Amino acid sequence: MAKDKLTNSQTAQPGGAPPLPAKLAATIHGDHNPSAEVKDDPVVEEAIDDITTHEADEVLAAEDAELAKAFEPTAKKVGFKAKVSAFFKAWWHNRKARYGTIAGLFIVILLAAGIPQSRYFVLNNVGVRSSASVMVVDQSTQQPLKNVEVALSNQIGKTDSEGKLKLEHLKLGQTQLVIKKRAFAVVDKKVTVGWGSNPYGDFSLTPTGSQYDFVIIDFMSGKAIGKAEVSAGEATGIADEAGKAVLTVDPNQTSPLEVVVKAEGYRDETISLNLDDKTEHTTKLVPARKHAFVSKRSGKYDLYSIDIDGHNEKLLLAGTGTERDNMTVVPNPAEDVVAVASSRDNNRNRDGFLLTNLNIVDTNTGTKTNVTQSENIQIVDWIGSHLIFVQIAAGASANNPNRMRLISYDYTNNTQKELASSNYFNDVTSARGDIYYAPSEANTGFFRTNPEGTSRVNLLNKSTWNMFRTKYEYLTLSVGTEWYDYKLGDNAVKKLSGAPASQQNRVYQDNSERKQSLWVETRDGKGALISYDTINQADKVLRTQSGLVNPAYWLNDSYVVYRVDSGQETADYAINIDGGEPIKIGDVTNTAGKGNWYYY
Repeated sequence: MAKDKLTNSQTAQPGGAPPLPAKLAATIHGDHNPSAEVKDDPVVEEAIDDITTHEADEVLAAEDAELAKAFEPTAKKVGFKAKVSAFFKAWWHNRKARYGTIAGLFIVILLAAGIPQSRYFVLNNVGVRSSASVMVVDQSTQQPLKNVEVALSNQIGKTDSEGKLKLEHLKLGQTQLVIKKRAFAVVDKKVTVGWGSNPYGDFSLTPTGSQYDFVIIDFMSGKAIGKAEVSAGEATGIADEAGKAVLTVDPNQTSPLEVVVKAEGYRDETISLNLDDKTEHTTKLVPARKHAFVSKRSGKYDLYSIDIDGHNEKLLLAGTGTERDNMTVVPNPAEDVVAVASSRDNNRNRDGFLLTNLNIVDTNTGTKTNVTQSENIQIVDWIGSHLIFVQIAAGASANNPNRMRLISYDYTNNTQKELASSNYFNDVTSARGDIYYAPSEANTGFFRTNPEGTSRVNLLNKSTWNMFRTKYEYLTLSVGTEWYDYKLGDNAVKKLSGAPASQQNRVYQDNSERKQSLWVETRDGKGALISYDTINQADKVLRTQSGLVNPAYWLNDSYVVYRVDSGQETADYAINIDGGEPIKIGDVTNTAGKGNWYYY
């Protein structure tokens, strides 16, 4: 029982060691003098043996544990990626952490977007760029200012002739807008370049230099020329609707000014201006397009160009001496080129007959383009960039179904296309951008096609003998003993009860916009030049003059050139439909232009 249960005289030991007798315990803890009682005490000796044995067992157990630990596998170190992955997995699976983080980011984004500096900083760093536009005018005239330097953000540009400028690839945020032009006060303003187009509107520059006044008008009609430009070096001024322009120059200017006056469609004029001359300067401008004509003053048929005020005459093609007197010169109504049909190249067929050459000539440079040559060529009309003509094949017999070919030639790309062919054409004409023709035998009828040849239509499946353009909008057709009326653009003809009162064919010549058309007829023994308003469908007599004949054509949409062939002179004249008296351009040799079909 002494070993199983502790008595009052025994003390428990830590770690499961056997309990000590009370006396021994007191001796160990210093509470009792063991000198007399420990010695030769069998109980004490037994307890000491038990303690020694137990401690030895604990030491052996500890050593065994250390040895076993030495042979255990080393634990793997956790990598950075694994730690990051584990972190985000833990974050994602933690609902509160996940939604809290998203909400925090959303709040940060809202704060950044709400504060301009933060917003622009972020957008600039991700490459967002913007644009801005300005318009600069002269404060004294309220007219646009050209070549004004505008600096904004990281870009610099200059205004155009309308005073406008658009700058691209601008960084966002607050920056300085600087607008400056010599002889004007500088504008220096802080602006914000936002996300978008940033139209800053109009800026008026205050003149600080010397100013000179100009009035620009058409030299024949006297009509004001709006948007004309006057310039002297960097100084510029734009004319208003009344043709008035103000030129502001550097106040330190000391030498006379070389002022250039220009306007679209007009020849540039240069004026030497004394700085002390502050009077209003009226400048008359002449059309830039040149008139082409043939003269035999050298004894040969030479082709010239000239400004309609008689200045800047230039020899384009010198005559060769082989030209027949049936030369044809037809100007394009909108471009600076003329079509010339002549025998000037001295090419002949095997029978020695002079062939006709068709050339396109640039009226500014004199550059010649050879189109084709044939036994004979009749120019029908210009339709845009397409020259429409009929050529007779050299050496072909009258029974050849391809003896006559209706051709469309595009001078812009030097290509041509056959629109139709026949051994003979009874009639060919053009009207309002389309070509009408009547073959003589096979495939007879009354046809319409466009210059590209993509919309051919047989409007009347009967042999049509003649086409008379008795009115601008109508053609009258002679079909044997029958007569038909055709309104341009329709897809059907209307049979008439009899012959029309007039069978005179009018040769209409449209301007580039087809708003006005010209035609000539004889009235009371004189030639009458008449313009037809295609919008209001009304005629207006521009000029009545003895000997006034075709050819007549549009130099531009306001100027008309016509010919006078009388006993006193053969000359070309110019007139402006907006007013003013006609002027004589110069004496010419009478050549054909766009006219009636003459292969009879």
